[in-house]
Amino acid sequence: MRIKPEQLSNTLVNQFDSLYFVFGPELLLVEQSLKYIRDTAKAQGFDERVSFEIDGNFDWGEITAEISAASLFSPKRIIECRLKTGKIGIKGSKALSKIAANLPSDILLIISTGKLDFAQQKSKWFKTLEANGSIVQVWEVQRDHLIGWIANHMAGQGLEANTKIAEAIAYTTEGNLLASMQEIQKLKMAYPKGNIDTENYVQQLNQQSQYTVYNLIDSALAGNSNQVLKIYTTMVNDTAMPIILSSALYREINAMIDMSIELQQVKQISSVMNSHRVWKSRQTTIGNALKRLPYQRLQKNLLSLGRIDRSIKGVDNLAVIDELRTLLLNLAGKTLWTQ
Repeated sequence: MRIKPEQLSNTLVNQFDSLYFVFGPELLLVEQSLKYIRDTAKAQGFDERVSFEIDGNFDWGEITAEISAASLFSPKRIIECRLKTGKIGIKGSKALSKIAANLPSDILLIISTGKLDFAQQKSKWFKTLEANGSIVQVWEVQRDHLIGWIANHMAGQGLEANTKIAEAIAYTTEGNLLASMQEIQKLKMAYPKGNIDTENYVQQLNQQSQYTVYNLIDSALAGNSNQVLKIYTTMVNDTAMPIILSSALYREINAMIDMSIELQQVKQISSVMNSHRVWKSRQTTIGNALKRLPYQRLQKNLLSLGRIDRSIKGVDNLAVIDELRTLLLNLAGKTLWTQ
């Protein structure tokens, strides 16, 4: 049986199977689903848990032996298997299929792994798991769904599902679900009754994040070269900064190039930004940047970023810190390159 992650907690109340397989690319959401299952199992008397990390060299006989062994402490046991990949080989496929099809009533088998491709989901072992238990497939939270995801989790914590706050969290965490969850937990501590002072919170969030990579990029796109230099100076000693900044700039510039191309046909900038899911809080900044930065300059920035990335990896020999500063100032409107 297939269960959607958002339906799992309710489904567990009405039906509890002897086997659960949770998989997907977003490990935080996989862990969240696993916690629901473990908590429900504990409430039903499964007090002992044994875990196995499974790779290509794993001895599947260990699990068979564990299932056969009688526990001295609890008649009900959880056996949890974490597959490092979905490629478990012929031997693993046969062993897992046999185990899944012959589970005793006092054993709960929980299996988890990361992303599986289409062929792996059509394999014999996968179909055996599906036939004998419940499958929970976790998907990545896409950028255009992130605000809704945050709002839903705020509501789940008893907090006011405020779209403005959810949008602010989504922007400052840039899709990092763990950081988003931590921010929601901080909100719960600050506002235990669930009623949030929106303006005060957003102001605090902006103050906390004023020296992040994303504020640096927004300062450049807003044409504020002084703010760019101020923020950049505070970040140059962070050894991870060039990698994070380069990656974030690539996503931003690439998206703006796509929007710039689309603008040549659509002409309406608001329509283009809406189709690209630009958050409302950023539409003024992005819209002005698109008017100010021609397609050719954006392309030149992207080419420069390619050389910077190669230099970070040691393939090229640019002075990365200086080149990133130059690129940001160019985005801010300072013409530092020969056109």
